[in-house]
Amino acid sequence: MEVLRLSPGDCRLLAARYGEHDNSHRRMVAALQEAGAEAPLARLRALRILERRFSIDLGSLCWRQNRVDHPGTHPIERYIVQYVTRVRRGEGGMQELLVLLDNVRHVRELMEGRLVGEPES
Repeated sequence: MEVLRLSPGDCRLLAARYGEHDNSHRRMVAALQEAGAEAPLARLRALRILERRFSIDLGSLCWRQNRVDHPGTHPIERYIVQYVTRVRRGEGGMQELLVLLDNVRHVRELMEGRLVGEPES
């Protein structure tokens, strides 16, 4: 199983992109450049490379993970987020988010309607 491991800082950065910058990588890059925040800018760019490589929106996922236990979160959204992620204690006791890429692919296939494993003759 392929897994992406995100630190709390990664999740905060990605959730901020989603929530504060309408999930726009360009807008967040501009804001970080304007603030002179070089380290977060470099990390955001590295995370964007992972998003492209695995075709996943980590900003949306981190934002949703932050609110998964909120009473207003729809039960289906809660279940999907819990299906595609795991929260665990990493090295040094720091909490990290694991993104289960195989499960993300399963959800994507379900949404795209590709449930039959072989083409019809």
